[in-house]
Amino acid sequence: MTRYAVNICDLTELMPKHSGAFNPVTLLMQDFMDEHSPRTEPQGGRWDAVGVVLDGPATRDEGRVEALVELLQTVMGPRKMGRRVRCYREGPRGGWSEIRPSKKEAS
Repeated sequence: MTRYAVNICDLTELMPKHSGAFNPVTLLMQDFMDEHSPRTEPQGGRWDAVGVVLDGPATRDEGRVEALVELLQTVMGPRKMGRRVRCYREGPRGGWSEIRPSKKEAS
């Protein structure tokens, strides 16, 4: 099973600026990760590239994970941050690579 991760800095940037504000990111991510989810450094020690590994029950369905990545990269990130959310996929030998939206999804 392929593992995925989402950049922690980007997730933080998606969070509401005021405590008590409605937080759709928390609702969206609750079945994909929690406070005990492992961390990974996909870009070798760059502090702004640390990701949280998606390991919740929803990750058993790769289609759901891919839909989450697409939503973060093509809708939520551009609307809230003006750019896509950085997401990563683990390769067969354990290395991580950044997922880039396809040309069709990006338009």
